[in-house]
Amino acid sequence: MKINNLEEHFSCYCYSNDITPLVEVRRITQTETEEISLIFNEIVFVLKGTLRYTINNNLSVNVSNGRLIFLPANCKITYKATTGSLVLVLRIKDNIQLCHTFNFNRLKIFIGKHIKPDTFETIAINARLNHFANGLVDIYEDGLRCQLYLKAKIAEAFIILRAYYSEEQLFRLFYYYFTPDAAFAEFIHANHMHYPTVNEFANALNLTPQQFTRRFNTVFGETPYRWMQRKKAQLIYGEICRSNRSLKEIAEEYGFNIQSNFNRFCKMAFGVGPRVIRNQRK
Repeated sequence: MKINNLEEHFSCYCYSNDITPLVEVRRITQTETEEISLIFNEIVFVLKGTLRYTINNNLSVNVSNGRLIFLPANCKITYKATTGSLVLVLRIKDNIQLCHTFNFNRLKIFIGKHIKPDTFETIAINARLNHFANGLVDIYEDGLRCQLYLKAKIAEAFIILRAYYSEEQLFRLFYYYFTPDAAFAEFIHANHMHYPTVNEFANALNLTPQQFTRRFNTVFGETPYRWMQRKKAQLIYGEICRSNRSLKEIAEEYGFNIQSNFNRFCKMAFGVGPRVIRNQRK
């Protein structure tokens, strides 16, 4: 269906134009393969076809038509489509919350029961989730990419999972979210704006800077400085594109009190200065 006043939606600061959008629909051709380092937790719905995922060069799993899989942040995945496939990806950039009255950590009770999947668990997409997923694909492909709407749809997906799947099924699906490395990564994602230096992060976790850096390298596969610079660049890019705040305000929020330093950072990160990025959005 056609969206009215589509150009008006495109120019809105709530319109999604992130490098890693909250929701993404991908039509993948047969034999297509790609290697990706995930920045955020993802729920992947395979609505058509079959894909083979290899996670961290170790575990492999086939995800076929009508099933979904949870992929934790900071893992490296390689997928290959054995047939032409249609995939819906939901990226969770905040903490996982199944609903407002259910504490997600409650699922940890199954850890003591030694329930551990042999590999990454997939679950069947039931009729309610299928209706949700296909409807979201249609609206996404119409061009409706409002961030507020997409956040609401991700919340809806979690509520459907909470309502129609058992706690044991959910624990198996999200098992790798509860591993120590996943908990460490979740803390980093939730607090990187509060602790902008290695020393502050290390103190918050009761680690020495050397211990923190070693742990960070193991989990993220890069140094804390490089990761935090990349994360800062993503946030700055989103602010420039989506908000109507002045470039001076954005620069100061991210610690650039001298505009020329901010311009230099943007050129190194994006290849162009902040004013060019904003003009391209307009």
